[in-house]
Amino acid sequence: MSDINIKKVSYLAKLELNEEKAALYEKSLSEIIEWVDNLKKLDTEGVEPLHNITEKSQNLRNDEVLKENSTEQVLSNAPEKAQNFFRVPKVVE
Repeated sequence: MSDINIKKVSYLAKLELNEEKAALYEKSLSEIIEWVDNLKKLDTEGVEPLHNITEKSQNLRNDEVLKENSTEQVLSNAPEKAQNFFRVPKVVE
């Protein structure tokens, strides 16, 4: 992918780039894509997928409900509440 349309990428990313920055990012993206393409050339035949970097299994505990919280208990610490909900200030206009 040597043909990167940096103007389209910057538009999608909602970035405003001057010509100097656009050229710099275009070069950087080309180098990144070239590096990733080099990974495709590696021989991974017989290599098992790595699920954990330490190659040890995780000892996970069972997901058990220890205590059931009632609505009243949960809302008891709320600074403001409305019916059975937390009341928060409006953040979107």
